[in-house]
Amino acid sequence: MGVVHDVWRATKELLEATALPWPAEERETRLSQVNELLRRRERLLHKLRPPYSEEEQRLGREIVAWNQEIEARLRQVRDEIRSDLRMAGAKRQANAHYVHPYEQPLSFDGMFYDKRR
Repeated sequence: MGVVHDVWRATKELLEATALPWPAEERETRLSQVNELLRRRERLLHKLRPPYSEEEQRLGREIVAWNQEIEARLRQVRDEIRSDLRMAGAKRQANAHYVHPYEQPLSFDGMFYDKRR
């Protein structure tokens, strides 16, 4: 069973590592852990060679199902990170407007526009 079983075990570890929720305080450490598990699994995937026994095919189907769940979890984490970055940018911009209220030009509503010039 060798390599297929190793890939199955690495995928199971990856599934457990991507378990939600991801608190913001643990995000960096969990991302580095997931990256390391992905690298290890990639190295194992390059070693896979057919033909596969019935047991290996069953493990392969389980790996594919888990992989879809892992991808969905990682997409959700990516979306959380994007929203956090967007909120941080909005906070930074709001703070800049508060600290320096006259730095930005005022709105141009109601401004007179002379057509001749």
